[in-house]
Amino acid sequence: MPERDCRPTEIDLSGAMDALCRDLCGSLPELKHIDPDRVLFSLSRSRAKGTHGVYARIAPLRFCNGHRENSRRRGRYLETFRMPVLHHNGRDILYLITLMTPRFLRLPLEQKLMTVIHELYHISEAFDGDIRRFPGRNFAHGHSRKAYNRIIGALMQSYLGTTPDPALLNPLQFDEKDWQEGRVRLSGLRVPLPKAKLVARLRV
Repeated sequence: MPERDCRPTEIDLSGAMDALCRDLCGSLPELKHIDPDRVLFSLSRSRAKGTHGVYARIAPLRFCNGHRENSRRRGRYLETFRMPVLHHNGRDILYLITLMTPRFLRLPLEQKLMTVIHELYHISEAFDGDIRRFPGRNFAHGHSRKAYNRIIGALMQSYLGTTPDPALLNPLQFDEKDWQEGRVRLSGLRVPLPKAKLVARLRV
């Protein structure tokens, strides 16, 4: 009788999400403005238990309208900040999307998929390194978070309607228990969150 193969399934989650991103952007007209070569997926550790909290976050690497520098007045000073340059494998990255693990693993497949689409939909239609900006004070999600989530849900259903390759969704099938019990071994990029640097401070 042949021995059962008990080796864990190896998943490069950064690579898997990159492949999924490319298929999403090629399948959904609402995401066709995105160049996947300039989007990078990273992993970060979430330590709190349960499903409450952030599952993923997107870091745009440019200010409003794609500018690398932004000036603002603070008291008697005019401060200028500059966004860092992030390169990966010769690519100039405009957006860093970080998945919070293992919290992300606790979600069912459809919610994992919605989380990835949610972050991609934040990307500016100009694809200039800034985020999509809605009218009003809550420019990141618009006047209603529920309305934003309805858009994401509709996009997910549209994507599933294209009958994507199951291999693209398989990495979303695994959960935290699979990881904890050693059936899945996760790997991925660990990229520190880029922060704007103060480059000038003038008294005005």
